[in-house]
Amino acid sequence: MEGLLAQSRPHQPASVDDPPWRWLRSVGLAVAVGLAYFIAAHLGVGLVFKPEGVAVFWPAAGISTGCLIALGRRAQAPLAAGVIAATVVVHLLIDDPLWAGVAWGVCNAAEALITAGLIQLYFGVDFTLDKLLQVLGLLAAAIIGTAVSGIGGAVVYRLVAGPSATMLTSWRHWFASDAIGIFIVAPLVIGVAAAIRQPLPRREVIEGAVALAVLAVMTGIVILLPPRLWVTVLPIAALFPILLWVTARHRPVYTAAAVFLVSIGFVSTAVYGVGHFGDTRIQFADRILQAQSAILFVALGAFVMAALFAERRQSEARLTRSNLMLERAQEDKLMNMQAMAASISHEIRQPLAAVTANAAAARELITHTPPDLAEAESALADLVIDGNRIVEILNNLRALFGKAPRPYENIDVNEVVLGGLRILRSELNDHGVKANVELASDLPQVLGDRGQLQEVIINLVHNAVEAMDAVKEGDRVLNLKTRHDGDGAIIVAVEDSGPGIDPEFFDNIFDAFVTTKPQGTGLGLAICRTIIDGHGGRLSAASVGKGGARFQLELPLKPEGIEAPV
Repeated sequence: MEGLLAQSRPHQPASVDDPPWRWLRSVGLAVAVGLAYFIAAHLGVGLVFKPEGVAVFWPAAGISTGCLIALGRRAQAPLAAGVIAATVVVHLLIDDPLWAGVAWGVCNAAEALITAGLIQLYFGVDFTLDKLLQVLGLLAAAIIGTAVSGIGGAVVYRLVAGPSATMLTSWRHWFASDAIGIFIVAPLVIGVAAAIRQPLPRREVIEGAVALAVLAVMTGIVILLPPRLWVTVLPIAALFPILLWVTARHRPVYTAAAVFLVSIGFVSTAVYGVGHFGDTRIQFADRILQAQSAILFVALGAFVMAALFAERRQSEARLTRSNLMLERAQEDKLMNMQAMAASISHEIRQPLAAVTANAAAARELITHTPPDLAEAESALADLVIDGNRIVEILNNLRALFGKAPRPYENIDVNEVVLGGLRILRSELNDHGVKANVELASDLPQVLGDRGQLQEVIINLVHNAVEAMDAVKEGDRVLNLKTRHDGDGAIIVAVEDSGPGIDPEFFDNIFDAFVTTKPQGTGLGLAICRTIIDGHGGRLSAASVGKGGARFQLELPLKPEGIEAPV
C-alpha cells in the first residue's frame, strides 16, 4: 500500500528582510525538506509487507510534521512544496500515475499542516515533550491529522487500484501507519532541533549514547527470543529498565531516539521475517497489529515517563530557585536590619557625643565655686537641642526606611543650610575650620522633608570637617554655596580643602558600607543619596584642584510624583 507521507517543517528564515534572500532561503528549505522526506519515504517503502503492500509505520510523516513543529508557521509554504515534490518522485519510481503522486503529496502536506497547526494553536511555537499534556497533545493531533488526510489518501488509492481496493481498509492502513510514524519520528526531529539550539552537555551525550547502544542490544535480544518464551513472558518488559534509564537521566530527545531505534528494530524484523514479528506462522493481520501495538506501547510508555521525569526536574529546579530566592530575601532582610542599626549608630553618634560633652560641662560648671550658672544653663540648653536632634534623626530614619514617609512641605533651602551649620558650630570650632557661606538671595522654595534634607547637609559638613583633619589647622576652609539653577532646581555645594577623594573609591563612593575611615560605617553618603533620590534630586561628588572635594546636590523645585501640600 502507498504509505503515509507527512510534511516536514522548514527552518524559519533568519531575520533578513531582503526579498531575494527570503526567496533563496525558501527554495533551499523546500529542497532540504523534500530530500529528507524522500529518504524517509524510501525507507518506508522498504518497510512495507510484500505482497500486501501494507506499511507498519510511515517515518516520512514524522519527518514532515516534526520539521514543521520545530521550525514554525513561516516554513509552511516551502515545506508543503518539498513534501509534494518528494511524494511525486517516490510514486513515479514505483510506477504510479503522476496525478496520483500529486494528489497523495497534497494529502501528505495537509496532514503535516493540520497536525502542526493543532500543536501550535494549543501549545504555542515553543513545543517540547517535557510535559505529559504535550505528549498526549501530540498523540491527539497526530490522530486528527492522519484521520483527515487518510480520507483523501484512501479516495486516491481507490481511483488508482479500482474496485478491488476497499476504502475503509486503505484508510485504516494509512491512518495507522502515518499516526505511528508521526508519534515515533516527530519527537526525534523536535528533540534534535532543540538540541541544536541548546547543545547538550558532553557528559549527557556520552551517557546517552551508551544507553542507546545498550537498548539496541536489548532490542535484538527481545526480538530473537524463542516463540514459546514470548507466549509465557512479555519480552517488551525487558526493555523498560533501559528505557527508564534513558527517560530518567536524559532529555526527551534521547527518549525519542530510543523509541525510534526500537520501532525500526520491530518493523525491520517483521518485514524481513526475523524473530517473533517476522514469524510466518502468525497470521498476516495479527503480525501487523502486533508490531504496531508493540511500537505504540513502547512509544507511549517511554514518552509518558520522559514527560513525568522532565516535569519533576522542572519542579525541582523551581523549588531550588524558590529556596535561593527565599535565602536571598532573608539575607536582604538581615542586611536591611544591619543597615538600619549601622545607620542609627552613624547618625546619632555625633549628637550623642555632644549630649555627653554638654552634660559633662554642665556638671562641671555647677560644681565650680561659685557655680557658673549662666554657662551651665547654656550647656543644658545645648543638651536639650542635641536630645531633640536625636529624636528628629530617629524619626527621619523611620520615615526613610519605612513604608509611609512623612508628607513633604515647602522648604527654604538657605534655612536648612544655616540650621545645619548652627548644629555643628561647636564641631567646626573644635576642629579649627573656617566656614565661608554664600547663600543666593530670593531662592524659591523646594518641596521636601526638612529634617531629612538637614541631615544631608549635616552629614556632608561633618564628613568635610573630618577630611580636613589631615591638613594643618590654618588651611581648613569649608565653603557652602546655594544658587538657583536655570533648569528649575536649587544647587547646594559643600566644598572642603582636605586631601580630596581617593581615586580607588571614587566610582563607588555612594555605595553602602564603602568607607575610607578606620571607624566608619560607610552609610553616611549612601543615606544622603537615598534621601536626595527620594526628593527627585541628584547627589554628585568631584575632586577640586590639587586638594579638596566638592559634594553637590540638586533639588528640583517640582519633583515628579510628589504632590505639593494643600
